[in-house]
Amino acid sequence: YLLLEDVAGITGLPRSTAFRLLSQLSDRAWVQHDAEGYVLGPRLSYRGLSSDFEGLRAAARPELIDLAGATGMVAHLGILRGGFIDYVDRTGAEGQAGVSTRIGTRIYAPESASGMAILSWLDAAQVDSVIAGAGVERASGRSELNRRLSSVRRRQGIAFQDGSTRPSGVSSVGAAILGDEGPVGAISLARRGSIPVQSVSPLLLRAADSTAAAFRAGHC
Repeated sequence: YLLLEDVAGITGLPRSTAFRLLSQLSDRAWVQHDAEGYVLGPRLSYRGLSSDFEGLRAAARPELIDLAGATGMVAHLGILRGGFIDYVDRTGAEGQAGVSTRIGTRIYAPESASGMAILSWLDAAQVDSVIAGAGVERASGRSELNRRLSSVRRRQGIAFQDGSTRPSGVSSVGAAILGDEGPVGAISLARRGSIPVQSVSPLLLRAADSTAAAFRAGHC
């Protein structure tokens, strides 16, 4: 991680110019920013798999636009990496100021709808590996996570995060994008306040299935 002051010092740019350029790079997922500073973003982190990564973004983009238009919510594409969900695309609901996620935002997988949707398709050993890799400790433990994953599986892989239990007040609902060997990502919808899960779930599942089909077609 580098702080803004570090970037300005290394590049010799004025602090304001460095901040503006980093903000533009963050919007495009070349870097990501959190409380610790700036680090390489998903687009650079995935360069070794760039064709797959860009192919998934291309396959999901029309579905994200349609979902956002149909629901008035913010639509995201997320990828599981190191026990966290990296948001690699986002669109819709410009009026949803309460949804603060951006391209490059990273969230601990069990605390995001996308993460729970993906984890629900993994076996117990894979889930253990993902959680261990994140290095995050939570008081609720694995038994609570298993209970929540069972609920997701009963909803056909639809994961839901209730905003009423969060300081942000943002609710989200997600579904995994399934490849030939398991989940390759997830699509989610978010907004401040409640989400009518039953009515948006069919839209979300169709979007995830269409993205998976387009992604597979691009690799034939």
